[in-house]
Amino acid sequence: MSRGLPWSVVLHVAVLVLVALFGNQVNRQVVQPPRTLNFRMVRPEPERVVTEPPPRQAEPQPEPSRPEPDPVLPPKQVPDKQPDPKPEPKPEPVREPDPPAPDPVPDDDGARDHEPEPAQATPTLSGPAVAGTDTNFPFAWYLAQIEAKIARNWKPRQLGFAERSRISCAVHFVIARNGAVSQVTLVRNSGVGVYDREALRAVQTARLMPLPPQYGAATLGVTFSFNLEPRS
Repeated sequence: MSRGLPWSVVLHVAVLVLVALFGNQVNRQVVQPPRTLNFRMVRPEPERVVTEPPPRQAEPQPEPSRPEPDPVLPPKQVPDKQPDPKPEPKPEPVREPDPPAPDPVPDDDGARDHEPEPAQATPTLSGPAVAGTDTNFPFAWYLAQIEAKIARNWKPRQLGFAERSRISCAVHFVIARNGAVSQVTLVRNSGVGVYDREALRAVQTARLMPLPPQYGAATLGVTFSFNLEPRS
């Protein structure tokens, strides 16, 4: 080991000499210092949403104004030509009328003579007839018509009475203003019930005409006689 130590020292010395001599001729690599990069954290900006404006609606065009009709002027009134005034006639003298003659005063005795008497019908030999009225009734034509209507309803022959039979009864009844018959009553019987009932039926079923308008009372009471006598 003592022999190798000197050689090692000699070798190291030689290396150091060589380095000292030729160290400047060796290209030295330039080592650059590390470059520092600075980073900044930045928030990303929000995306801008571009909103398109709504489509523009077409503005309504105003309707063309209608031409106003020309005002209708009323026709001019032409004043009627008035005729020339006529001369006023001269007034005639007014003649006073003669005073009216006084109405004649009727005599009381004469007035009583002309008063109508209660109607008294002349009884016929056979058939119904008006025997009388309750009040003064001067309309003989009306009594004749109701006699004819009641006579058409009275049919004693169909009940078996012979023409040579002699029988009679009387019926009283009331005639209203419209001709209606009421209060039919047997005022004199014949003694035969079938005959009396036939007389009542003839009056009740008769359709009489209304009372005359000139008659002032509301009703008229009449007595009818039903006479059946033998023919001569």
